[in-house]
Amino acid sequence: MTFKLIIEGHKEKDIFLMKEIANRLGLITSEITQRRLTKDESLALLDKVAGSWEGPETGDELNAMIYGSRFSGNRDVEL
Repeated sequence: MTFKLIIEGHKEKDIFLMKEIANRLGLITSEITQRRLTKDESLALLDKVAGSWEGPETGDELNAMIYGSRFSGNRDVEL
């Protein structure tokens, strides 16, 4: 049976130490690093995703459907 342990950290020294300990114990280690997107990268990704969506409704029609489906009137509640 294989077990996986995920350790998240922000300090490179701490992660390096944990990886060294695992290697000394004979465990297999792998590393995945994630970085935050810059503002320009985020906007470019948003343009790419939003630009690829197509549907029969216009933005105004979708907006009208959302607001039309809301129910904000009085509700009868039995106390």
